[in-house]
Amino acid sequence: MNVVECCLLHGLKTAGADRAAVMSVDETLSYGQLAARVSQFAAGLTASGLRPGDRVAMLMFDTPDLVAMHLATMAAGGIAVAVSTRASADELAQTLAIAKPYAVVVDAEFDVAAATAMAQVAPQAQLIRRDRELRLWKGRDAGPLRPVNRAPVDPAFWVMTSGTTGQPKAVEHHHGTVSVCGAFPEQVLKVTPADRAFTTSCLHFAYALSTLFGMMRAGATSVLLERWATSPSVAATVERFEPTIVLSVPSVYHRLIEDGLPKLPAFGAVRCYVSAGERLPPRIWNAWHEASGRPILDCLGCSESMYMIVANRPDACRPGSSGLSVPGVEVRIVDEFGKTVTEPAQSGRLEVRTPSICSGYRDVETGPAGPLLRPAERFRGDDWFATGDEYMLDDEGYLHHRGRTGDMLRVSGMWISPSEIEDALAGVPSIADAAAVLGEGPLGLAEIVLYVVPAPGVVPSQAVNGHSVTATARERLEKVLPSYKLPRRFEAVDDLPRTASGKVQRHKLRDLLRREAP
Repeated sequence: MNVVECCLLHGLKTAGADRAAVMSVDETLSYGQLAARVSQFAAGLTASGLRPGDRVAMLMFDTPDLVAMHLATMAAGGIAVAVSTRASADELAQTLAIAKPYAVVVDAEFDVAAATAMAQVAPQAQLIRRDRELRLWKGRDAGPLRPVNRAPVDPAFWVMTSGTTGQPKAVEHHHGTVSVCGAFPEQVLKVTPADRAFTTSCLHFAYALSTLFGMMRAGATSVLLERWATSPSVAATVERFEPTIVLSVPSVYHRLIEDGLPKLPAFGAVRCYVSAGERLPPRIWNAWHEASGRPILDCLGCSESMYMIVANRPDACRPGSSGLSVPGVEVRIVDEFGKTVTEPAQSGRLEVRTPSICSGYRDVETGPAGPLLRPAERFRGDDWFATGDEYMLDDEGYLHHRGRTGDMLRVSGMWISPSEIEDALAGVPSIADAAAVLGEGPLGLAEIVLYVVPAPGVVPSQAVNGHSVTATARERLEKVLPSYKLPRRFEAVDDLPRTASGKVQRHKLRDLLRREAP
């Protein structure tokens, strides 16, 4: 088997050679044209000396050429490694040190950065440039695309991630991962070849890459945004390409709302909106629905599962919930003693079982040849995987996110979800965002600290209706939360630290508390 056979060639058969596979501002490739380009790039890699199992790192913007190179690497038997175009010099060097790549494929803008990092940690790697070697390969007569046959357990691609800890590692996925790539788009979203999907995240994220694979298998069209998403670029893409499905993250939806863009007719014409990457706060759901007339389907996936594992349905969307398990995915909630939670309103650790769970991790110590890292706190045995999320069930079986496992707050022997505190501020006009973390009080006892981001135009120390932003937050929470859940400290900040995918980096807020401690 091969990922390329299961996605691209399946989509080619389903949609036909003339259906658009990928679209961007500069280029559109049909399924037939994309298959031909993948064949050309795969032939070029093989002729240059690529062997099965070799890694190919790609430092490229989101273009049809990046899609073709990612697929070509797997078609030739290699392991595709997409790298963030925002990677710092240190992050790029760390990624290449982990991958020890056979080749690094770059857009012209990254020639110097790639060459510098390669000289430091990967001197054996070839530098392949999009405007030189790839341009020549496009002139090859490579013949029909025939992907190399690989075993389901053979590695196909890596997803580079640092999670919320900041330490880079590679999540290794095998060719068998692709067996369930169609479950979410086809069975939940009901995608057909007539659909056009736009993901605002870049292709080095599992979210965007898994969407590409799933849409391709369904024979649908994927719309690419070459650079990182901004409100104007997202709006321009929606207006120009008229996608039927938009997939994004809460922080992007929030920025679009702030800029008043969901009221544009093009946003109202989208049939389905999806959110993942982090929990979608109810206030963003409500504001989006009010402005666009469309709901957002909050879903859960992770780099390790590759594809969505829990999702709301277009005909059964529950605001504030992540929805129900995706077909083919088993989920369970486990308490601190390892017992499965079956009663509603009881929180526990979310564990999932699905064929798409990664093989394990690789870091600088293991590299591509060492043993895979499979920490016991994540890989639980019997093929169950702990996502690192705290969840609870409601009376109808819907799953509700309570926070990350390491983010749950324990005060006076009681567990408190940070999201419960943060959501209680929904609808307060002077507050744009908030994050609760655990700090230490004057006597060394645990206490909750709430960081509050003022709404645009609101000065943190300025009184609004007689109250500062922090005083407003305190007054609101005192009305709706029991006393043991109330933060003891309130701090106003300009913004919250976030990962590139929009997740709040609570560890940085905790670090800030430690630095400020006397």
